[in-house]
Amino acid sequence: MTIKKRLFISNLLMMVVPIVIYLITVAAAIFTLSILYDIELGGGRGAGYRAEILAAGGVSVVFFAIAVFTLLVVIVIITNRLLTKFVFKRIMQPLEMLSDGVRHISDGDLDYRLNYSAKDEFAPICAAFNDMAAKLKIADEIVQKSEQNRKELFSSISHDLRSPLTSIKAFAEGLVDGVAQTPEAQQEYLQVIIQKADDVNSMVSQLFLYSKMDMGNYPNNPEILDVGKEIEEFIAASSEEYKAKGLLIKVVGTTTEVCINADPLQLRSVFANILDNSAKYKHKDSAIAKITALAEDEFIKIIFEDNGVGVKDEMLPKLFDAFYRADPSRNNPQQGSGLGLAIARKAIERMGGNISAENCKKSGLRIIIKIPIVKGVQGK
Repeated sequence: MTIKKRLFISNLLMMVVPIVIYLITVAAAIFTLSILYDIELGGGRGAGYRAEILAAGGVSVVFFAIAVFTLLVVIVIITNRLLTKFVFKRIMQPLEMLSDGVRHISDGDLDYRLNYSAKDEFAPICAAFNDMAAKLKIADEIVQKSEQNRKELFSSISHDLRSPLTSIKAFAEGLVDGVAQTPEAQQEYLQVIIQKADDVNSMVSQLFLYSKMDMGNYPNNPEILDVGKEIEEFIAASSEEYKAKGLLIKVVGTTTEVCINADPLQLRSVFANILDNSAKYKHKDSAIAKITALAEDEFIKIIFEDNGVGVKDEMLPKLFDAFYRADPSRNNPQQGSGLGLAIARKAIERMGGNISAENCKKSGLRIIIKIPIVKGVQGK
């Protein structure tokens, strides 16, 4: 029963109960006095005696009226207390339950939930409390994960920058101490210093890019793009560069005139980060990367598949985490900062799509990108 109904019944009974009791009492009193009056008058004792009886009856009526009024007041008070208890019992119970829930939440028990089964005005409030507790738990998990990511970020930056900076310092000291005495040796030392400085600059640039994208401050200028043309133009411009790195790129199949809404610079950056990974982590002198783009329902699916070593299945979901490398030793800074695929994921999510990884049946890694198709338009 809802509190509104309880209040209505309480107010109704608060008026009806005293009136009913009052009427019953008055009727009973009148009936009793009439009987007594008839008995006394029936004795034939004369007019004087009858006057005394009437006077006595008048006094009795006065006292009776006072008694009935007092009784009525008592009845109203008792009725009010009983009905108030009847109503507020259903109010205090959920209020105490909510108060107890707030204490649990404030103490950090975000798994606490209210078990309220009544169908009254407090039911949606308790449901909202449970929903709030669930959202607080999710928010707390996000905060904890962000804190953990922040710690890993500092740890990874320290590790990744330490190696090239140590090399720069060592070779610079070698030049200062005269270890490289010939012009050829000095030139070799300088080339190493330049290469390590480039590595540091690349790491800092990728870190800056990732931070800007993570904060949502990175410029995003989406256009309507023809996916097939974008892949063809990217491969035409970069295939020789990847061939020099030992990676041969093959376009297995693309769908033309399928358009997406994306920033062309970010899309090409995604392609580059994926192919860079295939080039860096090949297990032979040369490797092959195959690219397929097919329309599937409301999405365009772009698949990058190489014939490298792949990764362990339990590592697949972590490949797109910042600074994650499949090699736990992390002893090869030349293989990148570990931000490439994390940047790729953020860029694809900006396009309204998603990116995932899976191992190929024989060997190698398959990166799958799905981006919503924009229909009824023509891309560049």
